Amino acid sequence: MNAWLPRTLAQWFALLISIVALVACLLLGLSHEPKQALLSYLFAFFFFTGLSIGSLALLMIHAITGGAWGDFIRPPLLAAARLLPLMSLAAIPVLVWTRVLYPWTGSPSGAQPYGWYLADTFFVIRTVVYFVVWIGCLVAFTHNLGDRVRARRTAAPGLIVFGVTSLLASVDWAVSLTPHWHSSMFGMMVGTGWLLAACALATTVAASRRDRDTVVSSDVLHDLGNMLLMFVLAWSYLAFMQYLTIWIADLPDENAWYILRTLTSWRYLAWFLVAFNFALPFAVLLSRAAKRNPAWLCKIAVMLLVASFADAFWLIVPGLRAGGFALRWTDLCAPVGIGALWWCGWVGQLRAARSTWTSSATAGGELEHPHG
Repeated sequence: MNAWLPRTLAQWFALLISIVALVACLLLGLSHEPKQALLSYLFAFFFFTGLSIGSLALLMIHAITGGAWGDFIRPPLLAAARLLPLMSLAAIPVLVWTRVLYPWTGSPSGAQPYGWYLADTFFVIRTVVYFVVWIGCLVAFTHNLGDRVRARRTAAPGLIVFGVTSLLASVDWAVSLTPHWHSSMFGMMVGTGWLLAACALATTVAASRRDRDTVVSSDVLHDLGNMLLMFVLAWSYLAFMQYLTIWIADLPDENAWYILRTLTSWRYLAWFLVAFNFALPFAVLLSRAAKRNPAWLCKIAVMLLVASFADAFWLIVPGLRAGGFALRWTDLCAPVGIGALWWCGWVGQLRAARSTWTSSATAGGELEHPHG
């Protein structure tokens, strides 16, 4: 429980900033522009929740595959995954003001597409179920983390659960903002993006560490660089195939989602994502020297983390700002509020995770890498 309590001045300051920003967004924002304030809150919630879920999924991937790379990024991933209970509380404003944010709420059954599915109460129930399942997977996996065999047995079904729930949650939270639009690839693209963001966060921490007792070898950095490259390529492939499939089909309901994002001033953000979430990191991560250089790898990881944040903004916000690229003051308050709270909790959990990991590593078995 102590890991949840702020212990440093920076954590207390982050907590204060979070409270002020969230109060401004949810009280002042709701009184002036309720839909836009909640839209800002939704994209920030979407990004930081994805960061925690992606971290848990990456931990489970390492439990199955093994390798030295996972041992060095376990503490930041574990710290991020342990924030899922916090993010479940952050979902409350979205659930309370669902009728303000989503256009299909309050409509009679059949008045909207998939009327049986897009129902207010069912939406709330599904969101609650997602977090119950995710937190259940977190508890079960971390309980077995000290035993590699049991951890693998937990991780295998856990990754299946991640795939299904990330698909459904992304459809509920993001796609249903434009209920007439649908895509069979959207959930896979979002889930891969969450894994990419989690890998970028963990790589940033690993590549920037300068502790004498924690030396990250060039081989581990190379493996982390390859992981980033793999997720960059997977995300880019899914994003391009979704665009190509919709472009070939040329159906009005499907085109509408991309028209907002590519034929208005939102297209500049789309090109930003092409450049900084694909082209530039792809070019740099092809270099063996860059992947083994901590400074270069850290910069690429930070860039991908920022691009993932921009991707969440691009997926969520244009649907309710059809006139083109536009920012509201709540677009700053919401991510600062949720982000400062997330960071405050993450630092405390990271401290606890490093302490536990150091103790277990000193005791023996966890430094063995049978698959590495």
